[in-house]
Amino acid sequence: MRSFLMGCTALAALCATAGAVSAKDYTVAVIRWDPNDIYFNGVALGQEQEAKRIQAENGDTITFNVFGANDASEQLKALQAQVDRGVDGVLLTPWRGEAMRSIVKRLQEADVPVVTTNAWVPGVEQTFVAFDNETAGRLGGEALVNRLDALRGDGWKDEGGVFIELRCIITASFDIARHTGYRSVLDPIAEEYPNVKIVEQEAGCDGGKARKFVDDVISREGPDRILAVASIDGTMGIGGAVPAFKAQDMLVPLDDPKHIPVATIDGTVPEFQSMARGEIDHISVQPATGEGIVSMRVLYALMSGNELPSEGDVLLPGEDPLWAPVKVLSPEAIDGSWYQTQAYSVPGDASYDDERNWANAMSVEQTGEMPDFGK
Repeated sequence: MRSFLMGCTALAALCATAGAVSAKDYTVAVIRWDPNDIYFNGVALGQEQEAKRIQAENGDTITFNVFGANDASEQLKALQAQVDRGVDGVLLTPWRGEAMRSIVKRLQEADVPVVTTNAWVPGVEQTFVAFDNETAGRLGGEALVNRLDALRGDGWKDEGGVFIELRCIITASFDIARHTGYRSVLDPIAEEYPNVKIVEQEAGCDGGKARKFVDDVISREGPDRILAVASIDGTMGIGGAVPAFKAQDMLVPLDDPKHIPVATIDGTVPEFQSMARGEIDHISVQPATGEGIVSMRVLYALMSGNELPSEGDVLLPGEDPLWAPVKVLSPEAIDGSWYQTQAYSVPGDASYDDERNWANAMSVEQTGEMPDFGK
């Protein structure tokens, strides 16, 4: 195992000294969000599944050293400590990408491959894996407007009211893209109809902070003025907006004209359960296990000295997930390849109790059963 400053992959070092060997052991630093975060547990499952597939196919083993925290400085310290001990590659989900710029540059200079997921490190060359966040936001915005049209007719735009947008981290690439998607639908309406306005708040993906903001908007605007909620993630929707509405006796059946539509983005079991209870209306599914599989697949290619897979070769024969196809883009912000999985709608492309949804599949793998949707 080489140190941070040796500047060569484990494979290159072995080939230079003793020639290639048939099986290798790679050590991967995994820096992610909080260990209890449901979504990133799904990403981890996908990475583990891909590592097992690689071992079964090639004999190579992959050891994960995992650290999780919703804090940029803690992530940075943990990554530096792992790099100092020696790693062959890094899977990085930064809490704040800008905080990781310097260390990712040093890793690249030392020829240690880095794959970022979910949120990129701005201004740094990297290989990035995430789904189409902007489309996810747009799908949610369209669902909210369609629900209001169905519930209240065209007159709701003239009558007006307030859209509440709950944001996570306004500097994060995923937040910016989802926000852009939501607002591509909502902003033109607010511009055309002066009685419609949009209020937003950064709540750090925290349900409690999101609820406080929703409570404040209800108090300021009045319960009858709330049109809908666009949540950047699932936690703020079901942990912020829903309990705020419940406390104010504002949760009504889905077909009641007074129903307030809520859209979320993630696709966790709690979101599906909330949808089953009639509390939220639309989920743009972010494929966690897909993100894990693809990120481990491209990192392995980098660690083993192979070329990165082309767009048509990312998925293996027989793989046809809901989040296909995987596109390969070249955004200027990262000076590298973005392996982009696709967003899909629940309901629409799948139902909340579809076994193909990553969260339901994860429940089956971990417990042997589908989640309880209260039926």
